[in-house]
Amino acid sequence: MSERGFGGMRPFGAVLPFEHARQVMLDAAGIVEGHESVPFASASTRVLAEDVPAPFDVPGFDRSAMDGYAVRASDLGGASAESPLWLALAGRARPGALSPVSVREGTCVDIATGAPLPEGADAVVMVERTHRDGDRVRFTHPVMAREHVSPRGNDVQAGAVVLRAGEVLTPARLGVAASFGLCSLVVRRKPVVALISSGDELLDAGTDAGAPGPGQIYDANRVMLAAVCAGSGADVRLLPVVRDTLDHWRNAFDAATHADLIVCSGGSSVGEQDFGSDILAERGEMLFHGIAVKPGKPTALARIGSQLVLAMPGNPTSCLSNAYVLLRPLVRRLAGLPALVPVTRDAALARALTSPVDRLQFHPVRLDGDRAVPVFKGSGDVTSLSDADGYVEVPVGVTRIEAGRRVVVTLY
Repeated sequence: MSERGFGGMRPFGAVLPFEHARQVMLDAAGIVEGHESVPFASASTRVLAEDVPAPFDVPGFDRSAMDGYAVRASDLGGASAESPLWLALAGRARPGALSPVSVREGTCVDIATGAPLPEGADAVVMVERTHRDGDRVRFTHPVMAREHVSPRGNDVQAGAVVLRAGEVLTPARLGVAASFGLCSLVVRRKPVVALISSGDELLDAGTDAGAPGPGQIYDANRVMLAAVCAGSGADVRLLPVVRDTLDHWRNAFDAATHADLIVCSGGSSVGEQDFGSDILAERGEMLFHGIAVKPGKPTALARIGSQLVLAMPGNPTSCLSNAYVLLRPLVRRLAGLPALVPVTRDAALARALTSPVDRLQFHPVRLDGDRAVPVFKGSGDVTSLSDADGYVEVPVGVTRIEAGRRVVVTLY
């Protein structure tokens, strides 16, 4: 197929409100199928694929919940401050092994927290309520049977589910698995995300070197998007830079057939060399093209068979801004990770902000104490976001927010 009929300046049709577009995107995404067994060293933040039952009781024995003395409760029934009772010290019990001595009538055993309860004992008296004199111990209080004893299976009984499918593996949950002698876990497969940057002007730091020539720039988008995707639970594949021809675009999509999600930066707008939207229309179903948002209006979502394709602007600031608010939640949905809970700060706006009346604007700001300092320079200036701690939302219908007004900053 020739390039005739493709490209050319094409104005946007109707654009979707941001929240509508975001919901269309999340509704189109499902958790990827497949699972794998991974060692603990690679399991942190992964999502469990199956329940983990306890293979044995925890604790696997009756153990002391206090430092003190293991006794028979019946030996201390009449103990009081006025009439103390003395028991002979028969030995000691420590964690890691059964005590070599048992507790018989009139005897006790020195026991540490976590040590197995010696044979014959049915209670523990905390050391603070005793007085030791050589090989004898004085008791001034009675004790109930099973007092200060953690019974077998008190924490977890064999067969009980201790970790559930769909849970994210935190340090605490990995600790639970390790406490049962496990060394690997079955987790959901990471979604594979293929990253494409397009443009005749782009240089690749992996193959090019030196200062860019006239009209050239180094590609920053794949590196930024790779970091966002990897941090959201994806297995990232970087594809070579795509030049502004249909053949290059087709070859790139052919090379990305293994991916669950293809993310394109550049080629999504309406210029004569923006072939990305043409390829999406040629190969699949366009779910939307254009969002009422700034930056990032020329954003598109399409489906090609079982793949999703998110096409974003090539300007670095627009691309990364959309990655934070669209790509990150999309990848987390594919990975089965829970939605992020926004972290916000209240601050006073250092300078006035202006915004188009018909678009939601995500304006990057830097926090300086109690002030939110706007840092946006331009869609092509990557340092607009490298200096930012978060963004301020300017809603549709609002054209200006005055300096000094309190605003909510959503942290990146």
